[in-house]
Order: sequence, then C-alpha cells, then structure tokens
Amino acid sequence: MRLLFLALTSLLLASAPSAEAGDKIVRDFRYVVDTAPALQLSNPAALSLWAGKISSVELEGTKGNGPLVPLEGSPDDFSIKAGTESFYRMSDKIAFKGKLFWRNFQGKDMGGPVLMNPDMHPVNFYESVDTTTGVKKRENYGLAGSVALNLGSKWALGFGLEYECGDQNKIKDPRFTNVLMDLRLTAGVAFKPSEDVFLGLSLLYRDAIEQMRGGIYGTTDKQYYVLTDKGGFIGTSAALEGDNNYVSAQNLRPMDNSYYGASLQALLWKCFSNEFSYSIRKGYYGKKAESSPLFFNYSGTLAGYKGLLQLPAGNDLHRVAVELGYERLDNTENTFRYVTPEGGSTIVDYISSNNILNRQDISASLDYRWYINAAGRRPGATVGAKAGYVSRNQLTSLYPVWRKHNYTSINATLFGQKVFTGGVMSYVVDADLYAATGFGLDKQDGVYVSGASSNLKSFDNYLGRYFEYKTKPRAGAGLCFTVARLFQGGFEPYITVSDRFEYLLSEPQFLAGRVRNLACITIGCNF
Repeated sequence: MRLLFLALTSLLLASAPSAEAGDKIVRDFRYVVDTAPALQLSNPAALSLWAGKISSVELEGTKGNGPLVPLEGSPDDFSIKAGTESFYRMSDKIAFKGKLFWRNFQGKDMGGPVLMNPDMHPVNFYESVDTTTGVKKRENYGLAGSVALNLGSKWALGFGLEYECGDQNKIKDPRFTNVLMDLRLTAGVAFKPSEDVFLGLSLLYRDAIEQMRGGIYGTTDKQYYVLTDKGGFIGTSAALEGDNNYVSAQNLRPMDNSYYGASLQALLWKCFSNEFSYSIRKGYYGKKAESSPLFFNYSGTLAGYKGLLQLPAGNDLHRVAVELGYERLDNTENTFRYVTPEGGSTIVDYISSNNILNRQDISASLDYRWYINAAGRRPGATVGAKAGYVSRNQLTSLYPVWRKHNYTSINATLFGQKVFTGGVMSYVVDADLYAATGFGLDKQDGVYVSGASSNLKSFDNYLGRYFEYKTKPRAGAGLCFTVARLFQGGFEPYITVSDRFEYLLSEPQFLAGRVRNLACITIGCNF
C-alpha cells in the first residue's frame, strides 16, 4: 500500500506544471537550519544574523510495533503529528522565527509509569501490577516564537517564547489523568564588533508543571495500589483512594519544575559557534496550601556546552557538532501530620525534612557530516557518523535503608544519503546502521543501622525492565525514501516513507521481547 501511494504521488508530482527558469531556489529546510550556525544558538538575538525566508510544513504518521520500549512506551502505538516552522527577515532591523505543532498519540497495553516523562523527575509513581495495562491517549500542542531587533550595526536584542500543553488519559482502571503545561521565556543581547564575531548573553526562565490524579470508573470492590518510587525503584505502596496519599483519587496534584539560567554565546568567522549554559532547577510535588501537603522539594544545577564547526571544501561542506551536559539533582522529603485545631479546619503541620536522593547525570554527543556537492537545493550526497554517551549515578537514602544505582549507555550510528535529481524532481535515499550497549549496577542495597526493620518495597520488575532497556546490547537499521517536486513560485512538496528496525542481541530477562519496528509516512513542503 505504501509503495502504491508513493508511486501515485510521484506520478501526480511529475505531471504538474514545471518550475520555470528564474524561479527562486528552494533549499531543503532541515539542511539549511542544520548548517546555519547562528540558528543553533539559544539566544534569540542570533536571529539578527539571519537573512531571507524559509519555511516548512509537515504532516507525519508513525506506527510502532514491538515490545522493545522504555517503561513509558507501548508495544503497539500510533501517532499523528502536524507542524510548521519558519524563519523570516522582515526588514533590515527585524527578523522572526515561528513554530506550531500538534501531536496525537495512542498506545495499547500501557501501564507502569503514571507521569508522562518519568526519567525527568526525582520521584515517580507506578501501577502496582502488570495486569492493569490499557490504552493511553495523549495530545500535545505547542507554539514558539522569537524576534530579533538590530540596534545599529553592532548591537541586537532578542526575545523568545515557547509554550507546550498536553493531556493524557488512561482508558482502563486505574484511570490516571495527566495535564502538562511547559513555558519557556528567553531574552538575549548580542554584540557584533565585526562581520566575523558575534558575542551573546541570554537569560532563560522555564516552568514545567505536570498535574495528575488517579480515578476509578463506577463502583467496584476492587482495590488499586500505587507504588511511589523515591529513587532507584525503591519506595512505598499505598491504596488509590481519597486525598491523603501521594497520588490523589480526587484532585490534580502538581509536579513542578522551574529553571533559571544564563548562556554565553560566541560565533566566530560565521562557521564556529559555541554556547556555554548554566541553570538552577527548583521543584516540588504537592500543593502549597495549608490543608494540602507538600510531599517533596527538590533542587539542582545544570551545565552544558554546544559547539558547531563547519569547514567548506570547494562545493563540499564538513560539519562537526559537539554537545556536553551535566545535571545534579537533590530531593528532600517532608514529614508531616494533619492537625485540626478546635473550631478550625484541618491543616498540615510539618515536622522535618530529610534528603533522600542525590543524582548526577552526564551526557555527551558527537555528530560528523560530510555534505558532498552542497551548492544546490540539497547536497548531492551526505555521509557521516554520530555517537552518544549517557550516564546516571545516584544514591537513595530512606533511613534505615540506602540504595546505589548507576548505568552508562553508549550508542553509535553510521548514516548516508544520496540524492538523484532529474529536472524539477528529486529522489532521496537515506540509510543508517545503529548499535548501542551499556553497563552499570542495577542496585546495591545496604542499611545504616544493622538489624533495623523497614516497610520499604523494591520494585524489581520495573527496575529490571528499566536497566535492561538502558544497557542491553542492540543493533538496528533504518531506510528512508523521499520524492520531492519543485513548483512555480518556489514550493517544493515532498513525501517520505521510512522504516526503522531494532533488535536485542541477547534474550532479555525482564523486557517483554527483543524487537521494535517504526514505520512512518510524512507529507511536507519546503517554501
């Protein structure tokens, strides 16, 4: 069916009126953005270096099958995504960037994590058994906009806003409901002492809030339980009922993450961009109210570097991108009691706070691309390689018990692209080979006081699935075919069909299977 659809689309594009000589050259949107060093910087003032106009619109459908998925994934899912993005210089003084997207996701046999992005948070919640899996539906909307203002020939200001909202519902008891709101605000200033030097400073504020609650449809005598993972898949179990436990069955409770950061940028010779960033993270879980408890407070720091170097060689272009990241996160649990003064309402009385989690994450990536014959609408060919490294090291202290947990994941990809051009038609073939592995310590437990008792539980099934997904050796391959056609007026619609397959190289103990396949169809247009 996909091949028939592709053949019919190719025939339709080939039979349309051709673009006449003198029409504007439309370049591939993703290639232009990836090879514009100024657009790799988070400072919105860097848009002041942009000249011209380029836009893209896409509609994408993806079908995923196979049990080789993370804890929050589905072995049988489908998603649709639509979006548009544009860069536009309005005048000598003003340049804009805009982006809109919508995504709808539906996955079967989903349970486990309650939060949408469990790897981000210091505390997580899981369904207590595997027999309550069901369909989850998720919808996300997002918009982003940035503007840069030239203040004379040497100075520029920039302002940016990104906003995403979403909701997720599980269509089977226990019926968890999630609501996400994520806002980013950036402001930057740039100094351009010459054509070859751009120096920038930008500030970031981000507030990401995910609210959730549990629910049960109708009346039932079945009792559901929720596991609270306080780090390293160790914690407590509580019934899903009322409003007094970690997860409420009545009210939405927020998991809030706020970030305050600054970045320094330097773009030299229009081909070498550098950005150093540092942020402070503050967060909490619960409600800041007299009658509702604040269960956890957490804080951390983030630091990072992004670099891009591009070296032309005749009609070719060599591109090297490097990214480094570090995050430290500490979590504190509050102990409290409910107190009802005579003649008054019940309030929360806090007793103490205990540090329960220390976590460090380190990441690194390297991406090299050789664009061959890159003077046309898109490079005639591209070859390259990329590698990634992620590690986590954490200590969970739940007196009288402690747990150490760490892992390291590494991956590498070889990829290539070949473009066949005939008049106004372009045919693009992409292929890649992928491998990943890892190592680490899933858990090491101990006690601070010998012989002390504890009601803490270890969620070994979830821990095993998580650790295997991060560390078990795997290999994969991808193949992609694109047909594009240039029309009069500078429009280039295209259709892309792709497929990606991954396979574990040994039999898993906790994961449900060894394979994963992703098939995708994209219809888009560069203009």
